[in-house]
Amino acid sequence: MDVSRRYLIGASTAGAIGALAMPTHAARAAQSISTFGRDAAQYGVRPGSPDDQTKALQRAIDEAARAQVPLALPPGIYATSMLRLQSGTQLVGVRGATRLVFKGGASMFAAEGADHIGFTGITLDGGGILLGPRRGLVHCLGGRDIRITDCEIAGSGGSGIWLENVSGEVSGNIITRSATTAIVSFDAQGLAVTRNTIQGTNDNGVEILRTTIGDDGTLVADNRIEDIKAGPGGSGQYGNAVNAFRAGNVIVRGNRIRNCDYSAVRGNSASNIQIVGNSISDVREVALYSEFSFEGAVIANNTIDGAALGVSVCNFNEGGRLAVVQGNIIRNLLPKRPIGTAPDDDAGIGITSRPIPP
Repeated sequence: MDVSRRYLIGASTAGAIGALAMPTHAARAAQSISTFGRDAAQYGVRPGSPDDQTKALQRAIDEAARAQVPLALPPGIYATSMLRLQSGTQLVGVRGATRLVFKGGASMFAAEGADHIGFTGITLDGGGILLGPRRGLVHCLGGRDIRITDCEIAGSGGSGIWLENVSGEVSGNIITRSATTAIVSFDAQGLAVTRNTIQGTNDNGVEILRTTIGDDGTLVADNRIEDIKAGPGGSGQYGNAVNAFRAGNVIVRGNRIRNCDYSAVRGNSASNIQIVGNSISDVREVALYSEFSFEGAVIANNTIDGAALGVSVCNFNEGGRLAVVQGNIIRNLLPKRPIGTAPDDDAGIGITSRPIPP
């Protein structure tokens, strides 16, 4: 074989190898997207379009979930009505740049009996559109390993997030201007609510609830909760940063709580509740409550600066007993309680543990 022939063969082989080793720009982009997941644009989703994207988004969500890959939503605004989620749905956006705007329906996202659902880096704008009773902009019933992280949920016309019989994590989110409660959990199966910023609700900040008294074990830790109003009124059901009802073994730890119409943390029939290491200011009723049918409460190492009353362990007429209250700093109590039902002669008291009629 002559030299020129050997050179041509060698060049051809090297070129083929080079083509495999050094893909084109388009090939690299496709490879990058396929490595990460599916691009929503593949399904006709158009970021920034004024048109309703519900149909295209639903198709993209379903196809990506069936393929068990994440669905990437590029930066832009997406107008949508209700979207249904199935097991394995993973939605990923660009934090602060991927924005879904709600155009109406029961919820923006709804799931029932779906496991391993994830949201990250997405802004959900509820637009103040009224939701039905007991509905959240994100509404999940009966799912394992539900993870909502690093998202923003603004202007929900009901709750921001509503969970029932769910395990998972709600972490690192910013939830503002909820018409009712920012985060509601009923009958949790193993839930962590951590590192969220919650501002401006009309019922409560976080509700950990059970349909009957029982073990719950939800962790509510390291959240910032501010500006909680008791919009419906009542005698303590609303206006609380954290409200645990019938939920046993709940831990409320290390939260920064400010400006609540009622309490920072209210445990009602919540056995073995731990309320520890929270920083609380400007609450206009009892700052920390454990009451009614509970057995065991630890209220320790909290700082309370500005409240009508510091700590109350009370209403033993329904079986409440066994509590430790220690190491709390309580200061700047109000001379007269503007909201609440306890007698005026309690005003300005740091700790009380006597029965108070409901």
